[in-house]
Amino acid sequence: MAAAVQESARIPDEYLLSLKFLFGSSATQALDLVDRQSITLISSPSGRRVYQRQGLTMLPRLVSNS
Repeated sequence: MAAAVQESARIPDEYLLSLKFLFGSSATQALDLVDRQSITLISSPSGRRVYQRQGLTMLPRLVSNS
């Protein structure tokens, strides 16, 4: 999926439908934040990455170790 999105800079409809099926309205809300460029990627020297919604500091963060 990532390769297809990077090639075209667009998420195919079938992927959007899959995200909506798996995550419900949360997927739509999350993608809206990404479209509005309200997400910041913070990387540590150890390679850990944290995605944070801009303007909010009290909400949990989505953490990825990949």
